This record gives sequence, C-alpha cells and structure tokens, in this order.
Amino acid sequence: MKLGFLFGAGAEMGYGLPSGGQFALEIFRRDVSKSKEIFKTMRNNVKLDSSYAAEWLPSGFESKNISSFGKTVFQNIIKDTLEHNRDTIVRKLNDFQTIAEYHASDLKKKKGIDIDEVLTEITGTAPEDLSMKHILSFIDEFKEGDVLFESNYFSSLLTVYKLSPVFAEHQGDQTVNWQRIELKKILMSIIQLLVGALSENLTKRINGGLFAKKDDEIDFFDDFGEILQLNYSASGLVGMDYLLDKRDPDLSNSLGKCLLFAQSIVEDIYSVVLDYKSLIDMYWHYLYTPSTDWAKFCKICIFLLNVRDYMVTEESLSKDKRNSLKEGFYGYYQQLNEAIKCNLFEVHGIATTNYCNFISEEIFKGIDGENEKVVFLNGSTEMWYDPYLNRIGSEDELAHSDNHILVPLMFTQSGTKPMTSIQMSEKYVETYNKWKEVDKIVIVGFGFGSDDEHINGILRTLIDSDNKKIVVVTRQKQSPIKNHQIVRQIAKKLRVSELKNISVIQMNSEGSPAESQKSLMQLLSDDKEHVN
Repeated sequence: MKLGFLFGAGAEMGYGLPSGGQFALEIFRRDVSKSKEIFKTMRNNVKLDSSYAAEWLPSGFESKNISSFGKTVFQNIIKDTLEHNRDTIVRKLNDFQTIAEYHASDLKKKKGIDIDEVLTEITGTAPEDLSMKHILSFIDEFKEGDVLFESNYFSSLLTVYKLSPVFAEHQGDQTVNWQRIELKKILMSIIQLLVGALSENLTKRINGGLFAKKDDEIDFFDDFGEILQLNYSASGLVGMDYLLDKRDPDLSNSLGKCLLFAQSIVEDIYSVVLDYKSLIDMYWHYLYTPSTDWAKFCKICIFLLNVRDYMVTEESLSKDKRNSLKEGFYGYYQQLNEAIKCNLFEVHGIATTNYCNFISEEIFKGIDGENEKVVFLNGSTEMWYDPYLNRIGSEDELAHSDNHILVPLMFTQSGTKPMTSIQMSEKYVETYNKWKEVDKIVIVGFGFGSDDEHINGILRTLIDSDNKKIVVVTRQKQSPIKNHQIVRQIAKKLRVSELKNISVIQMNSEGSPAESQKSLMQLLSDDKEHVN
C-alpha cells in the first residue's frame, strides 16, 4: 500500500510546540530587539552602489529609523477578530464551563491545585452550587450571551471578586489587592469580548438590512452606508492588553490560585479566537514598496524575523523535551519512522503546514538510503524569501552579490502566500502529483481552515475529481462525536461531495487510536475500510 501524509499543527503539540493561537499571543509578547538587530545587519550589508539600493530602497535608507509593530496594531487585531470570528467567540464563551473544567483538571494534574477547594474556601459555596443566571442577564438583543452566567465556574470567579476583600481581611492577607485588580481585568475582558461579538452580529444585521421594505426604484436608498459603528477599542482590547502584560500570581494564597485559574481560561479563549490574518495581509504588500513605505516595510520584515526567532527557540525547547520524554513515548513522527522501518507501507509524498524542520529528522532517523523530502507548504524556519526577485530558497540559495534584505518564509494564520514564486508553485504541483499516485492520503492534525485554501484546493481536487481517499487523524473530543459526523464536518469545510472518500481515526489523550488495540500505523496499513 502506498500512502501520502499531510501534517498540521495538531501533529506537533505532543512535542511541546504551541498551537496556532498560543503562537499568536507569544509573538506579540516577544521582545523584538534581537530581530531588529538582524534587520539592521542586513540593511548595513546592502551594497550602496548597487541598482538594488538605488532603485528598490529609499534614498538614505542606511540611516533611516527602523520601526516595529507596537500596541497601536492591537485595535486592528481586535477589529479583525470580532469581524471574522464573532460566531466562534460566542460559541466559545457559551462553552465557558467546559473550558474551565478542563483547566481545573489541568491545574490539579500539573500543580496539585484543587481549584474547587480553593473556590469553596473563598466563597463558602462549592462551584457546582453557584450560578448567576437568575442574578445577571443581558438585554433582549444580547440574550444569546446569557449562557455565560449559567457557568458555575464563571459565577464562582465573579463571587470570588465580590468577596475577596472580606476574605483577605479575615485571613490577614495584605497582598491580595493587586491580584483582585488582575481578576477584575480578566472578568471584564471576557464580558467585553462577548459583548463585542454580540454587538458585531447586531451591527452587521442592522447595517446589512436597514429597511424591512423599500422601493428599489428609489436609488438613493442604496446609498445608506453603515449607520452603526462598533467601538472596537472597548470590545476586547482590555483582554489583549492584559494577556500581553500579565503578571504571575502569588500561589501562596488562595486568590493567587484563583487568578492563575482565570488566567489559563482567558488565555485559552483568546488563543482560539484571535485573528491577525488581516494584519499580515495588510502589511505584506509593503515588502514590495520599501522606497515609498520604509516604516511599514521595516515592520513586516521585523515581524517575520521575530516569528522565526520564536519558532527556532520553541523548536530548541521542544528538542530538549523530546530528549527527556519517558521511554515508550511515540509521537506521530516516531510512529511513521517505525512503520517505514517495518515496511508496513510505502510512503509517497510527505507535506507539512508546520515550520520546524525536526519533522525530517524524526521521520527518517536511522533510515539509510534516499528518503522522501518533506515539503513545507507554508514555509519553514530554514526557508527565506527575496521580495525584490520574488524568489524562495535557503539563505545560501538566495545569496546575492548586492546583499538583498530577506525575510523568513513563514506565513502564520495568513491566506497570503507568494504563489507567484515558481519555487513555491513547484512544491504544490509536486505534492499534488505524488498524492495522485497513492492509495490514501493520511492527514494528521490539520484543521482545513479558511486560511488553508491553497491546500484545501489540492485535497478537494483529489477527493472529488481524482477519486482519492483521505484518512483524517483527529483528537477525540471530551464529548464523543461519531466518525460519520466528523466526516460531514470535514466535507463541509472542504466543500466536497464525495463523502465516501473521507475516513476518520480518532485518537485519545494518550495518542492511541480510540477503541482500538492496534497502533495508528497498523490501522493505516490495513486494506479494508475500518475507520469509518
């Protein structure tokens, strides 16, 4: 049997690498001084007497100020988040109880903190017995958000905030005030984000259909633009600011433990809904106009350099974690490595949407001979881009006598791809042609998101036009979902009609196939359709 493979972000979380949302938050927290120095070095190495310097860069570029993204971009990020992810935000916050239950369990497992006991100590009531649904409610237009107040954990955190001064006085704890203020910021940011999403839905509905009835022959009715405008600066910016500057709580007191619990929840929520795609798309254009927009050119270059620096650091930390993992741990890459060594099947075409290069090292460790080359469909930490020549390659491949300014080819959460570069086009075509020759394409940890349309389009053609089968490996949810339901969800995301060509394998929290004694690779090597 011949199998192709596509690995997404979910395939690497077990190796200690961050998810997409965590990635986004950490990039904006990260100090840019190192990336600025790298950019300055590239700028200083440009040959001043070259046509590149004369025609592409602005006059006096060698001494111009260098700018990077500051906090002024956060309002645009919140705007994009509310515009593009408003329904996701409402769903996520209405599922606050489930998120909180997960983090309560995680705190107990990792830090030995029983948050139920802590909450009960402060409020005098067990979390399961607390609910604000009869005390708090939104106006009728925002009734959809009332589910938040039904959450026992959200109600408990509100009660902690309300009672914490009395609790602190009773306990003789004088260090509690700043932690109470921090908790207030978190609770405010959650409600603000929910109100912002609900307001965005309302304004879109009103602005999109101001008149219930109108005469189409009276043309000036079409000239009414957006009547209502949302104040984005008050619709989630508090949470964004908080997460970027948050302080570590004092775990020696109960309120500090509550704060840690609340921090983990709000970070989880923002990491899922945060959308900065438009920011990158907006600034990508300035890579090609340094002579007229030097400051914006600097900002996008330094941002991409900072993304690379973060990922290289995370890959190094991940390597340390991989080396210290307990014996017997096998991530997806090690499992594939063992399958290749055991000749369970032939591998033909491996692609990834991730950026770290350890995938090749792990999959082909101890395997002699010429191996498959892993194709990095979204770029990688070792791929660079020359905007002047629209070329992609390693730093050595892009070396030029004029010493052009290069940027890392890493397009995080962005639909913008340098598709016109022949080098990248070749990678997509090569991957598609290889996958046309396999029996099945195995897809691990890939979300089929709207920003992945350049990859979704390849899969859509393979499934509907080429009659190729895909096997999607996904994490089993806390509330079990049947495989055929997941198939329908995937088909909807991919906009395909041939559901018979989609199969699913759900993995449990230990990384083993749910309800199966066989390993993932053994299941994949079977000829029969066992995974539907």
